[in-house]
Amino acid sequence: MNWLRAHFEKHRRRAPWDFCWRVAVEGVLVSIATVAILYPVIGAPEREFLKWPAASVIIIVLLLAPVFETLLFQAIPIALARRLQAGFRVQVLFSVIPFTLAHLPEGLAVGIGAGFLGGFYLAFTYAHWVEKSVWTALWTTMAAHAIRNTLPTAVAILFF
Repeated sequence: MNWLRAHFEKHRRRAPWDFCWRVAVEGVLVSIATVAILYPVIGAPEREFLKWPAASVIIIVLLLAPVFETLLFQAIPIALARRLQAGFRVQVLFSVIPFTLAHLPEGLAVGIGAGFLGGFYLAFTYAHWVEKSVWTALWTTMAAHAIRNTLPTAVAILFF
């Protein structure tokens, strides 16, 4: 697992924007690959949002969710963990658990792909950047979340 630690340490040495877009794209690819591998067991992701008007998808999934979910599922849990003087890994865990639980009602595929894996990447982003500044933690996490939501949403809208 040293290779995994080295991989994420390499991300931690990046500048904020470089970190943000790379972690967002990597997280989407890891989520898609994982869900594809687990597809025989967990089935297809729910696509209820595809029945929504396009404007609603853009406003909710691409604009509102990144802002509110960052505040609710990264900023607050990680602030609590930091207040308890928890280490970096525990801070990430404090964020990943509620994020996963919030996404599980959308189906197991979404719970794993967006909730657990996406939640990990977003928690990693926030926990890393909050060490530098709260503002940087907020904008990098919100931007990564928006990028993360944009890629699969665009593909789903095009193909489904």
